[in-house]
Amino acid sequence: MNEYRDSGVNLDKLREYHEGIRSLISSTYRRTIVGAGHYAGVVNINGINLAIHTDGVGTKTLLALRTRKFKPIGIDCVAMNVNDLVCVGARPVALVDYLALESEDDELVKEIIEGIVEGAKVSDSEVVGGETAIMKGVVNGFDVACTALGVVEKTKLGNEVRPGDVLLGLASDGIHANGYSLVRKLIDEGKLSLEDWEDELMRPTRIYVREVLSVLDLIKGAAHITGGAFAKLRRITEYSLEINLPDPPDVFKEIERAGVSHREMHRVFNMGIGMILFVPEDTVEEVENKLSNRVKTYRLGKVRGDQGKIKLRSYKNQILDI
Repeated sequence: MNEYRDSGVNLDKLREYHEGIRSLISSTYRRTIVGAGHYAGVVNINGINLAIHTDGVGTKTLLALRTRKFKPIGIDCVAMNVNDLVCVGARPVALVDYLALESEDDELVKEIIEGIVEGAKVSDSEVVGGETAIMKGVVNGFDVACTALGVVEKTKLGNEVRPGDVLLGLASDGIHANGYSLVRKLIDEGKLSLEDWEDELMRPTRIYVREVLSVLDLIKGAAHITGGAFAKLRRITEYSLEINLPDPPDVFKEIERAGVSHREMHRVFNMGIGMILFVPEDTVEEVENKLSNRVKTYRLGKVRGDQGKIKLRSYKNQILDI
C-alpha cells in the first residue's frame, strides 16, 4: 500500500515545521493584519491592505524533465500563488519569479517563462521581474517559485462562516500541482503508466481568480485545495464539515488502482475539487448562476453546528474522517 509518507513527504512533520516557523516569525509583526497560517499574509501600508504569498510547484518539475513539457509548470507556479491570494479576498496585481537551473537549457527557460506569462494574463496580474540562477551541485534539474502581490478587495478569512452555510465546490482540471512525490513513486514502481497518463499528469493547475472575484461579495470564505487536500478547510473554520464528493476524474481512480488507499487519496489529492467556497444558503443559487459559464460547481454539503471533524463521503460512498 503506497502512502505519501513512503514517497518522502510526511504531512504531519510539515505541519510541525509550520507551527514552529509561525511561532518564530510572529515576533516580527508590526503592520501585519493576517500572519502565517492562512492562505496569504496581509500587511497594512498607509491604509492599503496588501496580500503576499510565495509558492512553488513541488516535484512535478521532475516529471516535466521526463516529458519535456515545461509550459504547464509556469502556469502551475502562478496558479499556486494567485489562487491562494483570492482566498483572503485579494486581487492579484503583480508577481516575480525565481528560476533555478542545474545547467543551461534554452527550451526549459523559454517555456517556463511563457507559462508564467500565460498564468499572469489569466489572473490579470503583471510579471514585474524575477531571478534566474544556474546552481550546479545544488539543484537537481530545475526549480521554480513565484511571489505574488495582491490588493485586498474585501477581506475573506472565514470569520463570518456559520452553521448552515453551504460548501460549493469548483471543479479542478486534474491533480494540479500536489501529490507528485507519490505519483512518481507509482510510476517508478511500474504501477502507473506515464506514457498513458502524461497529458493528465502534466495538465496545469486551474486558475480561479476571475471566478472567485466575480462572487466575492456573495461568499464568506474560499479554500484552495492543494497539499494536504481537504484538511486545508481548517484554514477557514473549525466547525464540523460534512462533504459529499462527486465522482472524480479518471486519473484519480487510476492512481488509486495503482495502490494508494482510498483514505490516503483524500488526504493528498483534490479528487476533482480545486476550490471550495463557503456561501450563505440564501445566496447559493446566485453564486451558481454567476459561475455557470465559468466553471462546473457542486453543492458538497454544509457547515455543521459544532467544532469537530471534517467528514467526507467519497465517490465509493465511504465516510472518511480527515
